[in-house]
Amino acid sequence: MGKYTKIEMKVPDVNRSFSQGNFKYSDKGVIRGNKSLLDKVVKEYSKFITTWGEEFEIDNSIIAGFICTESAVTNAPPNKFDATGLMQVTPNTVWEILAKWQVMVKSPLSDKAKSFFNKAIPSSKNYNPNKLPTSSIRSEIRIALQKNSEFNIAIGTAVLRWLLEAFKDGDVAHLNKVMVSYNAGYYSMRKKVKGKMTTEQLLNNRTIPLESRGYLLKMLGVNGFLDLWFKNDYK
Repeated sequence: MGKYTKIEMKVPDVNRSFSQGNFKYSDKGVIRGNKSLLDKVVKEYSKFITTWGEEFEIDNSIIAGFICTESAVTNAPPNKFDATGLMQVTPNTVWEILAKWQVMVKSPLSDKAKSFFNKAIPSSKNYNPNKLPTSSIRSEIRIALQKNSEFNIAIGTAVLRWLLEAFKDGDVAHLNKVMVSYNAGYYSMRKKVKGKMTTEQLLNNRTIPLESRGYLLKMLGVNGFLDLWFKNDYK
């Protein structure tokens, strides 16, 4: 029995593909391009994905899918929302995950995870959940997110587990709700995605941002990243 809540996942979960104008995940050229992203993420980051997927009990396919969708497997600099690196994590999110993990997840970080995060961002040893991070702390985190690929993947995977526990329904954690919340933000989604919801229901929920709903098709739709992962037998 694992430490964390079991993840419910069906791939593909809806019988359609992502499309935006003339850009369609069903097109052969797009499929080849997306497969090349999966090739790249496996070639360059499989060790980190496996290590932290095992730590937080998340399948490699999910982590790889988020990296491909969030950054197209690029070590992206901070965007206008301050999201940085492979998994596009913000300094404020990192601070909240590490400062409030015990409260939200109800299970402590392992010694291995705590040691790794403390080494990557030394200030994390003294995070106070009742105080917002200072500009110097955000700067330290931002640098680690961009320069340390393993840290970016490790903390991004921790964010996924944090959301899985936050949106679980009894003894099952729902991946589809995590996908929209990772993009739109936990606090903006927590009242909109309560209880068990099908992926189709989430896609039709217009209170959820269009971009966030698109994440569902990019990963859980036909020829989405998770569908391609299993079709091509990645590990």
